[in-house]
Amino acid sequence: MTAVLIDCDPGIDDALALALAVASPELDVRAVTCVAGNRPVDITAANARRLLDLFGRPDIPVHAGGARPLLYPEPRTNLVHGEDGLGGVVVGRHARPIAADHAADVLAHLLLSPRGADLTVVAMGPLTNLALAEIRHPGLLARARAIHVMGGAAHCPGNVTPTAEFNFWADPAAAHVVMTAGARLEVFPLDVTSQAAMTPAWLAALAAQSTRSAQALAAMLAVYGEQDPLLHDACPVAALLRPRLFSGGTGLLEVDWRPGSDEGRSHFHAGGEINAVLHTGLDADGLLSLMAERLARLP
Repeated sequence: MTAVLIDCDPGIDDALALALAVASPELDVRAVTCVAGNRPVDITAANARRLLDLFGRPDIPVHAGGARPLLYPEPRTNLVHGEDGLGGVVVGRHARPIAADHAADVLAHLLLSPRGADLTVVAMGPLTNLALAEIRHPGLLARARAIHVMGGAAHCPGNVTPTAEFNFWADPAAAHVVMTAGARLEVFPLDVTSQAAMTPAWLAALAAQSTRSAQALAAMLAVYGEQDPLLHDACPVAALLRPRLFSGGTGLLEVDWRPGSDEGRSHFHAGGEINAVLHTGLDADGLLSLMAERLARLP
């Protein structure tokens, strides 16, 4: 069983990734940490708590973290997922409380523990929490077994500017800190997540399930799927379960972090110095099959 910490900003695609993680017995989700991204951090943390309760995992603690990027006074958010981040779908009106400790402190505590080298971090939002922990404890992220990051656009256009993907653009300095931390990075940029398309048949099969989890996810996707019908954040989770679904190569991944028109832009140099595995290929049918199999296990 793989010990996992999930850092996220729910978000509907985050909801699907969380569902995949908690429905997979191969993964021991130790904590979920949240960051400002799709919505402000108070909303993303509340969403994560409600989602885990919906999925039958009230035992997993949720911690709020970075409320803004390292270099900016206000969070960079979007409305792709609606004002509430979940497409207006009501998920648990009376959620359990958010745990008290800051997300960066939780990450540091787990990685500095005697079994820290066994922990895999899955980051599918802006990388603020990871960067804060690394700045406070230099060398911390290199202790992790691996860090799976959904972010960047290596050889394709961005989705928030012509050159930048949202997560890297939302906190480019944090992305730079993580890319230069000496960690074992596996990165899932738009190059690969843009292949993770939900088909009409897959969406219809999900909607046909009678469980409360499936019905809630289907309702969210009825909104989100019209704008961006892609399983972005499920990719770094799925790679822990079925690594052969993905292909790519190693190289040096750099991020433009200074303010300006190119901030958040990814630059990947194959060969030479290596700081990451960059995934660019996907068995999309295999991913959809895996998602369908695991989502069917939820209450």
